[in-house]
Amino acid sequence: MDWSASGAPLVATRAVHFAATAVMAGNILFQAAVAGPALREQAGVAAAARIRALRISWGALAIAVISGPIWLMLQAASMSGKPLDEALTLDVLSTVITETQFGQMTALRSGIAVCLAICLVCDRAEIARWLGLAASLAFAAALAWTGHAASTFGIVGYLHLAADVLHILAAAAWIGGLVPLIFLLATVHHLGPPSLACEAVGRFSTMGIISVASLMVTGVINTLILVGSARGLIATEYGQLLLIKLAVFAVMLTFAAVNRLSLTPRLGKSGNGVRPSLMRNSAIELVLGLVIFAIVGLLGTLHPAIHLVN
Repeated sequence: MDWSASGAPLVATRAVHFAATAVMAGNILFQAAVAGPALREQAGVAAAARIRALRISWGALAIAVISGPIWLMLQAASMSGKPLDEALTLDVLSTVITETQFGQMTALRSGIAVCLAICLVCDRAEIARWLGLAASLAFAAALAWTGHAASTFGIVGYLHLAADVLHILAAAAWIGGLVPLIFLLATVHHLGPPSLACEAVGRFSTMGIISVASLMVTGVINTLILVGSARGLIATEYGQLLLIKLAVFAVMLTFAAVNRLSLTPRLGKSGNGVRPSLMRNSAIELVLGLVIFAIVGLLGTLHPAIHLVN
């Protein structure tokens, strides 16, 4: 990995963009699948949660919109092999945008971001909320065409893209959904009965189980395609980073299991006594998830292990 010029900023920008995209999509999905149904009979709590959710969506979308063009410029420098100041010319940028899949996908995702922003402005309308959910998921899923999956050909390539799309959406649902979950638990603590928190956590737990199962299945598929062998995991930088990612994922899964198997069943009984522990563990899960996004930011700039081993 070349850490000179645009190398380190490219990794950091990718990580920030992935994290912001996941939080934005996960937050909107959380409102549709968890908060909305759980709070439908509590108008006051629902209104407070909705305002907080809009702020999260706008903040995450703003970070994604700002980091997107920066990623494009750094990627243009990487693709052209020129220093950043020499790569930021109309000729180089227009070539990247119009003649590379990364540039074309960046332009498409920019259009989706505009549609999403319009939906957020019109959030009071139910159809705008559903269109916003679709736009947020499309904005996240399109990231699959900016990474290694887009470079895999044939039937394996289609499988790789499908697995990557599902992997990204599952990560957004779980990791991105932790942000609104933490805020919702805080809101319910002040405005609602413990039963609301119990229902919300139960719904999120179900979504988390589906997400974890999807991450495991698609992770295996991606590993087989990009690594291919045990030697690739051990003998290459890509494989070693992937092992670190898996270790962080395992720790994150441990905290999620404690939440699901120990704290959530007690939430309905002891209410506020369990809620701080649940919020703390969820916050730890979120931090570990952000570490995973940082690793993903680096993995996307490295050659897959399968290309480096026999």
